[in-house]
Formats: sequence, structure tokens, C-alpha cells
Amino acid sequence: MTKMSRPLTRRWLGRAATAAVGAVALATAVATAPAASATTTAQASSTSHIVKAGGGSFRLHRIGTVNLLALARADARRGHAAKLSSSHLKMVPLRTPHAFAHSGKARHAGPAATSLANRFVGNVRGESGFDGITAAINGAANSPDAGGVGDVSPPDQGLAVGPSTAGTAIVEYVNDTLNIYSPSGKTLLGAIPGYQIFGLPPAAFLSDPRAYRDPLTGHWFLTQFTSGTTAPNIATQYIAVSQTTSPFGPYTTFSIDTEDLSNTAGGCPCFGDFDQVGMDRSGFFIATNQFSATSFNGSVIYAMSKSALISAAQSFGFPSPVVQTYVVPYASDSFAAYHLSPSTATQGSSAPNTEYFVESNSNLNYGNGLKVYALLHTGLLNSGGRPAMVESFINTESYAFPPNAVQKSGPTPLGCSLPAPYTFCATASLQTDFNAVQEVTYASGRLFAELSTGFNYGTGQNTGVAWFVLGPRPHPSSLNVKRLGQGYVDSSQQLLYPVIGVNAAGNGYLSFAVSSTTRYPSAAYVVFRGRGGPTGYIHVAANGVNPLDDFTCYPPFSSGQCRYGDYSMSTYYNGKIYMASEYVAPQPRDTFSNWATRVWSAPVR
Repeated sequence: MTKMSRPLTRRWLGRAATAAVGAVALATAVATAPAASATTTAQASSTSHIVKAGGGSFRLHRIGTVNLLALARADARRGHAAKLSSSHLKMVPLRTPHAFAHSGKARHAGPAATSLANRFVGNVRGESGFDGITAAINGAANSPDAGGVGDVSPPDQGLAVGPSTAGTAIVEYVNDTLNIYSPSGKTLLGAIPGYQIFGLPPAAFLSDPRAYRDPLTGHWFLTQFTSGTTAPNIATQYIAVSQTTSPFGPYTTFSIDTEDLSNTAGGCPCFGDFDQVGMDRSGFFIATNQFSATSFNGSVIYAMSKSALISAAQSFGFPSPVVQTYVVPYASDSFAAYHLSPSTATQGSSAPNTEYFVESNSNLNYGNGLKVYALLHTGLLNSGGRPAMVESFINTESYAFPPNAVQKSGPTPLGCSLPAPYTFCATASLQTDFNAVQEVTYASGRLFAELSTGFNYGTGQNTGVAWFVLGPRPHPSSLNVKRLGQGYVDSSQQLLYPVIGVNAAGNGYLSFAVSSTTRYPSAAYVVFRGRGGPTGYIHVAANGVNPLDDFTCYPPFSSGQCRYGDYSMSTYYNGKIYMASEYVAPQPRDTFSNWATRVWSAPVR
């Protein structure tokens, strides 16, 4: 997430075995000590209790309407091109709890790797992909000529896929631009800056775009937030909901004030960082991390009726839904109440009236357990009621704070062109952020979650993937969780920002970015088989062609480590898993960055 109209620090505080004979075992996890290999032995959760979360309720604020196709046509007529300078750069700082604010320093020992996935091969049969939004496209869409912020980095990934009158539509939404493509990469819309979607000034500080299509209703949802205490960056969470089942529009837009001015003890005004979207049968959910200018306060969850939200989007004659808020303070949660990642139901799966959130231990550099939260009986939201929140803890394999990733040396024209004393012609490392759960998929009664982890490799550490399959069972006032599978994917190369995409049977792919001293930042994935997890070789969807040479890699813009897309994204639609990740593509760059995104799909077999 990076945008930068002036230099900022990232988020203010800091932020298998294959079926074929002879194949190398990536195994249930490619890697790992006995505790890390995929397990089919269910283990009951150790604790469960009702969470006395603070919060309240209010009605969602309706802003207006927007038509994406009309915006794209208007932008095409204007035809702005980016003319950038160092004053038109936007880098969203990584905001994390205090325990996380020491990237590059010594860490606790990570898990041990016992079998490495060092075989890299081409794509699976039936894969297809294309290069999506790039730094140059994003910079032009947010042109300073029109008052925009210019270059933005990193490209946090939003992805949604579904039907349209033009066939299968792939909505890609990154910092700070949205476009819609066909599976072949044909542009169906045109690049739209995020500020236009929500009717904001061009200089608005937007971050963390998300795109989601609800397989139950067929409606499309877009979210993003602003952070700041003065216009145009007042702390606000924005939501756009399609009035029809078309991704092109029209949409109705809504907002939530996240300043929380009544929380004086927390140093507010605050903002809701790293917003994540969840959806079950009845509810629409946004989970955020609350920060003030000087402190991290915990997580805030916003829950509302999905049907009421869609009705309010379709007609102004319907009232906006009641929003229930749940506040989990930093001090009340031994895991730091950071990144309570909500679940979304995959296409073809039943969706319960229970919404699940999975949290790893963000209070330490080294952990071996997960917390699962649940909002019970979410059908209550349809009548303005308040579902109860419960929590359960389960022991898991260990995971550790990931080290930064290296990349293959190559040309760095931006770094070499910086004036002394900032001239830097060497290849910078890539930030890997943290060991927090990013995305959670619900599929037929199981939760699929993943995180980045450090693991011991030689005399140092690499960054790899820890994955988990959990079986939650809600009760009237409690939650039981079983561990159905777990393991690692690791390699002599660095694996960054993982995400699991599966169908209702739990089959699909685990995708990520990969980089090393012999590989430029690239997009990759591995087959994923239910509770058995990853299997087979690592497939490279697209090889990077240069090192990342981005303004965030160098002082004076940052501490000298490249910001990288804070998350990849994956979704299932009609027999295929669609995946997207940052990489360095053979595409035109602009002056201050060469990042690009790769969007690809592969059939589930």
C-alpha cells in the first residue's frame, strides 16, 4: 500500500508429495518438522469463551451513486498522462503493533525446514494469464496534472471475478486504480482512479483497496479507506455496492467515520487501517486495525446485514443498514488484537449464519497457535440485532516473523539516478511485512488460512509459507475448532505474501510471489489439496525480468527496503482459481517505479 504525496514511514508505527513417480516432495507443506507436515488427526481447540467486545451501533451513511463505465469513458476523453516529480509520490507506511516494528533486526529462531521445495517448473495445463495494472498505468490514472497523488507503492491487490454481459469479468483494484479485464487480458473498462469511485478529491490519501463478488447474491463490493485528520484525508471507510449483478455499474457508495473521537484514551482521532472484507450468508463485515497518530489500539469489526446493504444500494427508499461495531482492544488480547482476518465463502460452498475471523500471534516474533473468533447467529443483523462474539484458541505448528527477501541483482536506473548522498546502484531487499494471517476462505465447513513465516535455512533464515486448515463448530454460546491440516511451503528461494484459493471441496492453489539471488520478483503457485495441503512442484506463473526499482527502495523516501504488495489475492469461479500478485513485468515503467501485477487462472483438477 503505498502512496506518497510526501515521504511517510509505512503505516505510521513502523507497519508436496506429488502423485507422479519421481516428483520432488513439496509435500503437505513442503518442509518441515513433524509438527509442520500435513496432519489428518483432528485436534480439538483448548479454550473457548464469549468475548465481551466493546462497541455500539449506528446507521451506515449513504453518499451517492457512481457508474464505473461512465467514469472510464470520461477519463478516456480527458486522456491524462502522468508527469511525476518527487513531490508526487505516495507510500502508505506499514502500521503494526510495537512488537513488529523492527524489520531487519535479530529474531527468535524460526521453524526448521526438513524438505525444501527447490524444483520450479512452468505452469499447469490450462493456465492462462496477463499483466494487469502497472506503476505506469497507476501513475497516469492518478496524474498530478489533475491534482492526483502520482506514483503509488506498493500495489496492494484486490481481485474479484464473475459473469458480465462481456463474459467473465476480472476486477482488479490496486493502490489506487481499478480496471476490469477478460480472462485473456482484454481491457473491458479502462483504468479508473480510486478517488473517483468514492467522489473524493484527487489528493485523497486512499489505501487498502478490496474487491469482492458475493457468489450467493451476485453483487459486487469495493472498499477502501482514507486516513488523516484534515480534509481530504479524514479517516473514513468507504464501501461501494453494485445495484445490479453487473460489475460495470451503477454502484451506490457508503461511508463509515472511523475517527472514533470518543476514544480519548486511545489517542484518537484514529483510523481503521488494513481493512479486510468478510461475508457469510447474512452479513457483510469489515475488520480493521485501529491506529492513532501515536498508538495501536486493537481491532474494530463493522458488521451489517448483507441484504439490507444491497437493498439500500438499489433504492434510496430503503434505509441504510444498522452497523454493529465490535472493539477488541490491544490490551485485552494476548495476540495483540491485530489482523482479525475475516472469512469469505467460496463459490459453491454453503455459507453459514456465522462469520469467522482468524488471528495469529502478532504480539511476539514467534508463535505456535491461532485464535478463531466467530460472530454467531448473524441472521440477527437482518433485524438490526447484535450477534454475540465468541473466541477459541488452538495450538498449531510454529511460525516466526519473516526476514526481508533478497532479489537477483540487476539494473536499478532509479537508484543510480538519485543525487548524492542517496545514490544507490545496488539491488535493495524486499520487505515481507509480518507473520499475520492475511486471507481466510470458508469452504464447506472448513477454514483455509495462511501466513508468511521465517524458517531456519543454513546459518540464517528464509521467508516461506505456513498454512492451516481448521474445522470450526459453533454452538449457541461457544465455539469449538479442530485442526484438520497444517504445514509449510519453503524453499532455498524466498516466498512472499501467500494466499490460498480453493473450491467448495477445498481443492485449488496456494499462490505467492517468489524472489532470490537468482530470480527477479516473480509470480508463482503450488497445487493445494484440501486438508492435505500443497503438493507437487512450485509452478512459476510469470518470471520477473528485472529487480524491483521503486522509490520506496531508497532513502530519502524510505529506510532503504522496497515496499512490496502487502498481500496477494485469489478467488474461485466456475472451475478455475484466479490469482494475482505483484511482480516485475516486461512492461513500460515510469520514472519512479517498475512494479506490475500478474493476473492468472488455472483449472482445478
